[in-house]
Amino acid sequence: MTVWAINCFVVRREWRRKGVSKALLAAAVAHARKLGARAIDACPVEAGDEARPAVSLYHGTAAMFQRAGFTEIARRRDDRPLMRLAIKR
Repeated sequence: MTVWAINCFVVRREWRRKGVSKALLAAAVAHARKLGARAIDACPVEAGDEARPAVSLYHGTAAMFQRAGFTEIARRRDDRPLMRLAIKR
């Protein structure tokens, strides 16, 4: 199986909280699908209700990945699930 990975999002401060990461995630999934990926993995941050500095969120949030169809497949740290999107052909 060809597994791709999404490791981070770099979004300038003035563009944060405007849906840019969500659009980047959608574009990355579409690109991987087009080039034959069978799955995409990511290790985002599970932000919860607590405030976090922006620098700790560059992996994306687990909630954003979950809304995009990713599911948790493992957990290596309390706040960092390993998530996967299986791409159906």
